[in-house]
Amino acid sequence: MRNRLLVVLATVFLGALVLVLLLNSHSGEEEISAEDAETKVMELYGGEVEETLTSSESYEIRIVREDGRYTAQVDRQTGRIGSMELNEKTKKSQKLNEEEASAIALQEVEGEAGKVVYSKENNEFNVEVIGAEKISTVIIAADTGEVRKITNEAVETDPVSEPVITQEEAIGIAKKTLDGEVGEVDFVDSEDGGYYLIDIENEETEQEVLVQIHAIRGETMTVEWDD
Repeated sequence: MRNRLLVVLATVFLGALVLVLLLNSHSGEEEISAEDAETKVMELYGGEVEETLTSSESYEIRIVREDGRYTAQVDRQTGRIGSMELNEKTKKSQKLNEEEASAIALQEVEGEAGKVVYSKENNEFNVEVIGAEKISTVIIAADTGEVRKITNEAVETDPVSEPVITQEEAIGIAKKTLDGEVGEVDFVDSEDGGYYLIDIENEETEQEVLVQIHAIRGETMTVEWDD
């Protein structure tokens, strides 16, 4: 009887010891941290972590990639990625390049292609087209090639100087240098109002001269004698 009691007590003791060991073994397991879970998801799928939510059994890691937003479930005990779900697909990105956008713009507006700027926010190209009388900006959707808007700006040109002194008056002034037969008379525009070039020849004296007369002030600028 005593031996049976000892056997029973020994069995109970061993069972308790095994239970304690199991409990200590389970409690000694370390959970994977949220940072480690994020690193594991990033290494496997790429992208950027947007948000991490923690539950009693797993981490819910939401990431953003070029093609959309995803949610990964990571077991806190094992570190195993249980699932990876697509939540939102990203809108279509750029398809056209700068050369193609310029070609489309030139089909809409006459001129030469200038600066081309891509707007990532709106996924569109702003193409400058320089014409003779205006500068146009053509806005083109980068994914479809659709022309969304065209704006125009007038080209500022310097006005051509109008002579104050007439050609006849200029000839009269030039003849003060040498009286004779007038040959060629040319008007040359310049920043300060332009000038006349008047060729005069005197057959009696066998002299020939080229006189430069200012078209506004009427003064003789230069005199070139032909020897």
